Amino acid sequence: MTQPDELAAAVDAPQRQPRAKVRVDWGRSGGFDHPLSDLSTVAEDLVIERQISGDLPEICTLIEGYTTATLAATLAGQRADDSRDIARMLTPYRPDSLLRDTDLVDAPLTCDLGLLTASGRELVRQFTGSTRTLTFSATGRSVELAALDPAETLRASVTLPPVAQEEEQHYNTTEWPFQWRINTQWVIDYVLRRNGIFASPPPRPDCMFAMTCHGGLIADVGFNSDFGYGEKLDASVPAFIPGPYGMLAANGTATLSANMNANAALEFYPSWPNRGHLFEFHCKAGASNTFAPNMNGDILSMSTGVRGISGGTFAVGVTTGGRVVLKVHSNRSLVTTINGPTFAGQATWHRVGLWFRYTSYPTYTIETCWMVDGTITPIATETVPLISEESSSLGTRVFACTPVPVSCLQISIAAAPPADWGAPHTPQAEVDTGLNWMTGLPDIVNADSFDVLKQAAAAEFGVITYTENGRFRFLNRDTVHALAARPATATLSAAGALTELSLSTSLDSIRNEISLTATPRLKSMKDVNVYEPATADELEAPMGTSRPIVTFQTRSTFNGNLLSVYPLSTYNNEGYKHFSACRPIRRDTGAEVTTGITVRATPVSQDRVKLEIQNTNTFALRFALDDRRTPALRLVGNPVINGRPIAHVATHDASIARYGRRVLALPDNPFRQSLDSMQAITTSLLADLAQPTTVLKDIAVVGDPRRRLLDTLHIHDPDGLGGPIAAVVIGSRRTLSTTDGLADTLTLRVRR
Repeated sequence: MTQPDELAAAVDAPQRQPRAKVRVDWGRSGGFDHPLSDLSTVAEDLVIERQISGDLPEICTLIEGYTTATLAATLAGQRADDSRDIARMLTPYRPDSLLRDTDLVDAPLTCDLGLLTASGRELVRQFTGSTRTLTFSATGRSVELAALDPAETLRASVTLPPVAQEEEQHYNTTEWPFQWRINTQWVIDYVLRRNGIFASPPPRPDCMFAMTCHGGLIADVGFNSDFGYGEKLDASVPAFIPGPYGMLAANGTATLSANMNANAALEFYPSWPNRGHLFEFHCKAGASNTFAPNMNGDILSMSTGVRGISGGTFAVGVTTGGRVVLKVHSNRSLVTTINGPTFAGQATWHRVGLWFRYTSYPTYTIETCWMVDGTITPIATETVPLISEESSSLGTRVFACTPVPVSCLQISIAAAPPADWGAPHTPQAEVDTGLNWMTGLPDIVNADSFDVLKQAAAAEFGVITYTENGRFRFLNRDTVHALAARPATATLSAAGALTELSLSTSLDSIRNEISLTATPRLKSMKDVNVYEPATADELEAPMGTSRPIVTFQTRSTFNGNLLSVYPLSTYNNEGYKHFSACRPIRRDTGAEVTTGITVRATPVSQDRVKLEIQNTNTFALRFALDDRRTPALRLVGNPVINGRPIAHVATHDASIARYGRRVLALPDNPFRQSLDSMQAITTSLLADLAQPTTVLKDIAVVGDPRRRLLDTLHIHDPDGLGGPIAAVVIGSRRTLSTTDGLADTLTLRVRR
């Protein structure tokens, strides 16, 4: 609850003079500067509703789920400087209309409410959203306007990448003490980024690769994320820690480290004319750093071929002495190390960026420019030997490592250092660390963004909401409990603000046995066909080189490779079916061919592969079995599958002894995957549900524009139902009318 002193006095005053400010940005300029933007003086009736809705039975009224806010307004009368009433001013069909050819729906809208105080109007933002419907009345000369908050805009189609921990690692914790996990925060942030909302820095133009590390070692830009190796010598060291922007970061210490790799979204050609590259990340380092035994300080590296083996490798990292460096390899040789700035003092979070450009003509040079914490160094040039740019069938692979804690990793193409380089990022959302940790991502394809957000939050009974200022928030259950435990922000008494009070307590609100099933998502190590042509002539191989792009029929991970060319007997042999392979025959005669043909598969996206087919024979080929009709080319990958389900039952024995067994069977949720997380969640739920819950519904009170969802209140009705009663606001209906003034109708959950 906001607390302007004069507004507080005006709320408690015996005579109140409400004020409203309603604006619509018809011109969509961001400035609400259209001549018809300000509708404050013609807003006769306003209704703003907010309610926390969840998956649990309504009688439980647990604080969990999601909120969507709505605004309804009746516009009538005439503004001071208008020549006509508001209905005729807003209609887009009059020839003299100021909104002719203007789309009236989905226009940004804000609403502020307040009171007249001793020093003037004091207004508080109540609603930020967009217009959804406008209904005009010709006879009444009025307009009914309805608006929804920004949750309505979270509708981008979302597909989660097929990423999960390997089966062997999951079931063999002795051999693999570093357990690869994904937090709810990563899922919610990933969905928000698909909708243009960035809690941490967004991808730059021409971004090749990005990995936020916000609770998962998974590419945000790029594909085929693959957890490489994790070393954990101390069981107490967490794999993720709090990082910049209120988000998680991947941890790296002397006893813990991890690395992963992924395909870049764009190909890496370092010597293309006028092409430079940006490496950017946040790291927690100081003047002295100690790495895990398998770490050499590299944080981010990219290669034209295979890292440190073939092609050119560019790696940016930090030294034990606190200096940031660029290391350049040509095939297996270290060509040069270019030093950047040095950190001082104790380990703290730093923003680091390197812009470099490699030139191969007329001389071999590397230009570098560093940015550390907003300070940019001059561009320096160094002469180097020739750097190999041999390519790989794997495509451009990026490796990320955690010698120290890291987050917000990014590689992009840039002809020069960015003009805004070093400018701090302002988070556009607040995303709690989730209480739920997953082994892999559910198989979600082309789903509605808001539905995915609700499902991810529901798995741990958190809350997702948009604030009155239009800012997205995800709150985990610990945060919700902390908010509900705050001291009361106001007292509502029968002698003052409270106009009507009703209590409802029900035995049906008790749940003292909770059952659920967690199903881990895991990367299967059993090879399966992810692509095969539908017919034998779908992929013909004319003389020369052809490069068709094919789409997988099964979602899986796939690393590019050179396909084996098999004769018929081997192609059909069960012992060889876990290899990507082809069986070529002459198109004209059907004779088997084993020479003069190579097929290379290079991933170009999460579900597509480019086949480079080189046929040096003097005749065309196709890929088929003996009858020439059955196709004989396969790509083999590893799908993400469901592991063994884990049934979990939690009980509150004292409640069962007092009230009998009252069961809550939670529906399956694909984001519930680990027993540890489920135990923590059911413990939290039982603490809230083991005793009867009292609900105060439709409590009519004097309107207070400062009041918000999850505010804590004291209800005092000494001559009626008693008190004081500590309660939390879980729903509100705020109205402003010319007849009844400013009033609130609240739904409250009593706090024990």
